[in-house]
Amino acid sequence: MESEGIDLGHVGGGGVRADGLQNVLIGMGTGRDKAQYTKTTATVFLAQEELENLYGEWLPRRIVDIYADQATRKGFKVLFGGEGVRAEEVQGIEQVIEDLYILEHLNLAAKNSRLYGGACLLLFIDDGRPAYMPVDKRNIRRVEDIECLDRWQIAPVINEENLYDYSKATYYQIVSGDLINQPQLSYIHKDRILRFDGDWLPYRIRQRNYGWGMSSLQTVYDSFRHYWTGLNSAATLLTEFDIFVHKVRGLAAMLAAGKESSIRDRLQVNDMSKSIYRGYAIDAEKEELEFISRNFGGIGEILEKLRVDIIGASKIPHTVLFGESPSGLGSTGRSEERDFAKTLADYQSVHFKRPIKKLMEMIMLSKEGPTKGELPESWRISFNPLFELNEREMADVRARVAAVDGRYIQLGVLSPREVADARYGGSEWSMELTLDPSVVRELPAQAGGGATPQRGGGEMAVPPGGRDPLDEENGTLPMDGSREVEDSAGLYLPGDLEKVRGEEKEDAEFKDKELHNQAIAAAKAKFKVWPSAVAGAYVTQKYKALYKRKHGSMEGAFSGKKQQAEYFKKDAIEPMKVEGLILSDLDEAALISAEDIDAALNQWKEEAPERFKDILEAEDARPE
Repeated sequence: MESEGIDLGHVGGGGVRADGLQNVLIGMGTGRDKAQYTKTTATVFLAQEELENLYGEWLPRRIVDIYADQATRKGFKVLFGGEGVRAEEVQGIEQVIEDLYILEHLNLAAKNSRLYGGACLLLFIDDGRPAYMPVDKRNIRRVEDIECLDRWQIAPVINEENLYDYSKATYYQIVSGDLINQPQLSYIHKDRILRFDGDWLPYRIRQRNYGWGMSSLQTVYDSFRHYWTGLNSAATLLTEFDIFVHKVRGLAAMLAAGKESSIRDRLQVNDMSKSIYRGYAIDAEKEELEFISRNFGGIGEILEKLRVDIIGASKIPHTVLFGESPSGLGSTGRSEERDFAKTLADYQSVHFKRPIKKLMEMIMLSKEGPTKGELPESWRISFNPLFELNEREMADVRARVAAVDGRYIQLGVLSPREVADARYGGSEWSMELTLDPSVVRELPAQAGGGATPQRGGGEMAVPPGGRDPLDEENGTLPMDGSREVEDSAGLYLPGDLEKVRGEEKEDAEFKDKELHNQAIAAAKAKFKVWPSAVAGAYVTQKYKALYKRKHGSMEGAFSGKKQQAEYFKKDAIEPMKVEGLILSDLDEAALISAEDIDAALNQWKEEAPERFKDILEAEDARPE
């Protein structure tokens, strides 16, 4: 045993060091521990026929196709020039993409690479050279056609140059398919090949796979097998949910006595009786019939765990993979869509960007191409966004952008012209914006002209009509344009409500100024928003209570013919209008107590016309 140990050099006396945990009582870490026999195995790649058989099932097929279909759904653009809104699109590229069916070929290449682990797009380039020679980029006339081949139809030619990395082969050879009989395609240079690999593999495993990547179904296979087996097993159990049991007294003794034929005849007669009159005829003393139902409790939870396992292995949200509705309170599925769109964007960058750039270079270098053989300066590939905002989300984004633009315009960072050109200068609304260096940046001048207003200490003042975004005393202005705290910065009537109304209505006045100020202080302490209609009505009610407590009655509380009811009618809830006389005086305010209502009703009863008295005093009066 000591000869098998490893001398680590830091254990004294020539001892050995063994790391790990062991418990001989429960068997953990010993030969009795079952977990000790869990081992890793080498990757065994699924064969071509196995992959094609799996592709015949709907779930593996969806796992393969969904990435390819979604990644090519919105297409791409070829841009050049500046960044953002200053970038220009190469004219004529869209027509070439349609003529050569580029998106369709990219879709096929993605599906083949995800299914088989690799695929190629063969470019038929008219440059005056045979297929085994590099492309003469100076003499390209046009790209004539594109052909998609999977990894089992084309193979890299292995020689000394790529002996240690098959994926970097210089030449490719068609090994099967319709093009194998064309002698001019016996050897194809890598310049005429767009290579698409499957899932990434480490170097040594990749060499065992002849330089290709791994099929997307390889990592899903075990999870799919478990899930599919569970579903089929559950479906089989449903057919045997009830088990028919026919009990016969002395059955074992009869079998031992060799009466098998009699038992068989009895069962056949019983089965015939069921067919004849849909029932069984049995001996009441010697036979008994029973149906036993199986318990399927917990099978649904197990199948759900298997389903979650395949969702994780496929890296596709359950709403997309199984076409389910979002689960959970308030769930809309937008978060899953957004996350999957990010995953697809990464897939485009890793698997599509380099082949597309190579193809677009060949097309733009062609004499008959959209750029007549000239490459634009600083050109690049830009994929169109895969995640689409709905109308409500787009409106919210525009509101947030408008709030930020308003801040920048107030601070002098942007000009209204720049914002208008950036947002609405193109064919559609855009949130991209680039500063124009020719525009002079300065804060708006005061209404009367002159220099930019300054605060004390040399700080710039707030532009006229604006509010200081750095001053949080009156609340902040968040990105969506709404205030976090309600304030009086242009949202409510300026100044004191009673003062403003008093200027308009000279005959409405609180006589006891001290009590009036106390009522105003109580309203400001009670209500968050001041001034407001409700707070003003509260001032009236509070003033009445204070005045009555101090003076004993309401006489002389107000001056003028029009009392406080008329004074606050426009700001509070408009009182109910009825035909006849309004008999109240100070009790028509917005906030009226129950006692005031009863008193007004009794007063109205006394002075009502004679013909209404019978109705008002009736105990069993009912509306018709």
